[in-house]
Amino acid sequence: MENLVDSYLFWKWLHIVAVISWMAGILYLYRLLIYHSERGIKDPSIHELLSLMEMRLYRYITIPAMSVAVAAGLIMVGLAPDLGRTGWFSSKFGLVLILMFTTFYAGKLHRDASADPSRLPSSRTLRFLNEAPTILMLAIVALVVFKPF
Repeated sequence: MENLVDSYLFWKWLHIVAVISWMAGILYLYRLLIYHSERGIKDPSIHELLSLMEMRLYRYITIPAMSVAVAAGLIMVGLAPDLGRTGWFSSKFGLVLILMFTTFYAGKLHRDASADPSRLPSSRTLRFLNEAPTILMLAIVALVVFKPF
């Protein structure tokens, strides 16, 4: 029993660290996209730099962190299957799927911007999109901490 608890705590630790890294990556990626829409259109050298920064952030930090967070979370559910049968967890999982969508959408925006920065939405729209991961994170953490149902 103690080994199972130790294992669960390891996966919980890894999950938390990966979520922090994922959130840092997705929030910064949207910020870079805002800069890209505001300045990358006007200056080819800034466009190239922002495209490179976005690509590295997305490929080497954001997507790997998201993958580890999801894998560690699923392993935790495998170790404690009763978690998956609670209402708060089902809601959390749905919000995580939406957060994953916002992450993949940021990747699509990056690819669009790399090809042609004028294809980006307005910086105002990107600022709105930049708030979505934060709002989702607040709701997800509230569900985990308060377990309202």
